[in-house]
Amino acid sequence: MKPDLTTYSSTVLRFHANLKLTSSIISKIREISPADAKGDSLFMASYKGHRAHAWVMTRDKGAEGSRKFTINFNYSVVSGRKLSAKAPPISDLIDILTTARKRPTFQCQVYLDFGKRMKPKSLIRLPMEYTEFSSMPFDRIQGVHLVKLDGEDIKYDVILEAPTKGAISANILFKCTSRIDQSLADRILLEAETIAAKFVLREQQDGKSAGRQEAIRNSG
Repeated sequence: MKPDLTTYSSTVLRFHANLKLTSSIISKIREISPADAKGDSLFMASYKGHRAHAWVMTRDKGAEGSRKFTINFNYSVVSGRKLSAKAPPISDLIDILTTARKRPTFQCQVYLDFGKRMKPKSLIRLPMEYTEFSSMPFDRIQGVHLVKLDGEDIKYDVILEAPTKGAISANILFKCTSRIDQSLADRILLEAETIAAKFVLREQQDGKSAGRQEAIRNSG
């Protein structure tokens, strides 16, 4: 699982889920990544300007075959030297977890940056100058936190900011229920991109976007 964050204008992708793992799956994970003192196993990836870590973290000390774990993934766009630490690749972990039948619900967070070249325009104009009262302890509103509800639950959060003139950044938080396979990260990125499109319009977009979206949807 080596998603190209840059094709989604993303810089950081994080997602995690809690799930029960069978003793067979646990054994396979620890065979290639022995647990540390806390009972956690580490996996890594470094590729084409990206760096990633994945942790299989023990949540309780229940009986074998019914123990709960947290699967935590963290991808980022980086430059410079490769990872110095050694750990088995994340793709090996995904190959093991594909045998799990349950479709876990992942808590997802995706950072997106829309630079000046894209000519982005946010649904709410940013920054907002505030000049009505000179005594206010601020001069402008640089960002906003927007929430979409689904009944009493939160469907997604969108935090928009204008870091520099002509640029917009978006921090998207949402849940995604999906099987675990090599396309999981791309499905999460696609969902974040779809949510962001409701709030940020871009005059310049990736010409391959439509074809990529269709391929990922078909894989899910």
